[in-house]
Amino acid sequence: MKPGDIDLSDPRSFVEGVPHDYFAMLRREAPVSWQPRSDGTGPGFWCITRYQDIVSAEKQVPLFSSRTNISPMPAPETSVATQLDHNLILSDPPRHGFLRRLIMTGFSPKAIQKIEAQMRVYARQAVDSVIERGECDFVDVAAYLPVEVVSDILGVAPYDRPRLFEWANLMFGTQDSELSSPTRNLIGAMEMFTYARQLGAKKRAHPVDDIFSTIAVAQENGQQLSDTDLGSLFLLMATAGNETTRTQAIHGIHLLMEHRDVMEQLRAKPDLMPNAVEEMLRLTTPAMGFMRKLTDDTVFEGQPMKAGDKVMLWYVSGNRDESVFPEAGRFNITRSNARDHLSFGARGAPHMCLGAMLARTELRIVLSEVIERIPDIALAGRIERQTSNFTNGVKRMPVRFTPGRSSEQPPVNRLYQSHAAAKATTAAPPPQKAAPRPEVETTESGDNDMPIKLIPLATATLKLGTPTVMPEGPRGTRLIVEVASATWEGERLRAKQLKGAAGDWALVAPDGTLSIDVRATLETHDGALIFLNYQGRSDYTKAGAAPLVIAPLFETGDPRYAWLNKVQAIGRGTALDMETLVYEIYEVM
Repeated sequence: MKPGDIDLSDPRSFVEGVPHDYFAMLRREAPVSWQPRSDGTGPGFWCITRYQDIVSAEKQVPLFSSRTNISPMPAPETSVATQLDHNLILSDPPRHGFLRRLIMTGFSPKAIQKIEAQMRVYARQAVDSVIERGECDFVDVAAYLPVEVVSDILGVAPYDRPRLFEWANLMFGTQDSELSSPTRNLIGAMEMFTYARQLGAKKRAHPVDDIFSTIAVAQENGQQLSDTDLGSLFLLMATAGNETTRTQAIHGIHLLMEHRDVMEQLRAKPDLMPNAVEEMLRLTTPAMGFMRKLTDDTVFEGQPMKAGDKVMLWYVSGNRDESVFPEAGRFNITRSNARDHLSFGARGAPHMCLGAMLARTELRIVLSEVIERIPDIALAGRIERQTSNFTNGVKRMPVRFTPGRSSEQPPVNRLYQSHAAAKATTAAPPPQKAAPRPEVETTESGDNDMPIKLIPLATATLKLGTPTVMPEGPRGTRLIVEVASATWEGERLRAKQLKGAAGDWALVAPDGTLSIDVRATLETHDGALIFLNYQGRSDYTKAGAAPLVIAPLFETGDPRYAWLNKVQAIGRGTALDMETLVYEIYEVM
């Protein structure tokens, strides 16, 4: 085996399991190596695979900046830019410090101790829901506690909690067509931003004792946080806060099913569970790594790197570095330095996971509940892994066990079912092969050509608010978009959009086609009123990278601009980010 034999940029390389042998070879022979993208989606990235090198990079901020796409998945810079400095993970100091301080009280030892009793209730409910059946998909059991806990922390109502489970699948399952897709990922993000904006408004009006109330009423330089801040922080806590813990609980039980002696040891000596959890985190690593971006040219471990290069810190490799963890591939719950793992980031680095103590507590509680009440749990079928080179996720893990008795009457809440987010996949028709473009008959004119001139009319810059999302309608997902402001600047037309009645909506069809319909009123710099109407289309799957083509129509009774009534115009829109859309508008002559 040699460097390049496995494509780490391809999520399919991880479907049958993490390629630990390949990572071991890289640690020995090429600890810092370049990984091209075989799919042609852009430049590749550096792979850092040794423990100490990962720790060194994590602590060199801002040289190794977090203001970038955190996963090996290709993503347009325009889509990533919308969350930079708004999302805790996608920020560097000093903004990172401000956001971290804002929410850290909710993850303090005192706060976790306060909710630990309720965690035990949720763990008991999860087991109660399956114990009388004698079989289940353990993914459902593992998902329940983390979703309930993060919902309590954020103040999410019980009837909205299944949506958190679905959103986590959409966010982390983008590379797996059964769980998500780029289009459904974007729609899910829009839904979460809309939900966060609405929840934030409620918390500002009636704050209570939860983290999102703290975030909603917080101020920075005398101003409340923006809708983008609220949405980004909610997205992070609601998805990462439950998906990684779910994944680790699944891997933890799988390890114990493979090592029956260890399960019996933990049942006899429950005080070994905390260190066992650390060893599980080390050995199976729920988030396999995080991406960074270089802000300057540097030489790292002998490799010249350039500003702008992406660097993947492979925690899943560092956690099995033999120079730090002897017999690194062995499951040893008494390992003295198991807690030194990188699954929460490097200790002492700015991005050390804020929810580490919460995750440890949840894992300890749910694993203890399972091995105590269903000790003969065993695999009942094939484990199906998620297609991803970012999350070490599992889609299905069927298990069986001796049926027992539920501890609660009346019956507990229904568990969140696996692949609830996949409903959109099954509802949408499977992609069909595109029909060939029909041949068009052309008639030669006497002039042999028909010259068309495009005369610049104006540049329209739109500032967009957070959309309201209505998912899974009969024609697709509908977005109601508030245009917070719009300016039109050109030699012949200078205007701004008036606030008030307007129809600004978009429809995302199951195939990713984006259709828009906008009606608004413009006021020119010299006081004329112009009614504007335009429709357009784009490809939503490209996350803002595809142009939005429109054909505006103008109506006005002002004689100074009567010429606009006869103008045939076209426009090409470009998304600078999720909040800014720029159209170049031309008159067709």
